[in-house]
Amino acid sequence: MIGERIESGELVARIGAMPLLAPLRGVLRDLMCDGIPVALRTKVIEVDPRGDADDVRGIGECPRRIAEGVLAAMQHKRAGVR
Repeated sequence: MIGERIESGELVARIGAMPLLAPLRGVLRDLMCDGIPVALRTKVIEVDPRGDADDVRGIGECPRRIAEGVLAAMQHKRAGVR
């Protein structure tokens, strides 16, 4: 199911008897695992509106840039600690 195209309002999963519908059209990027307790308003479905199945694999652009920045800062600090 992850990576599949879905339409807005399409049934994606259920919590008990409550249906979980796709909030928008796109590609299903993530879905909370079975058995995980959730509070009201917990994000359990993530849809990528760009609609490209290749975008759901790997790390997203924004998290990648953050990780690169953290890595660069750590390398810079390590170089100066010697």
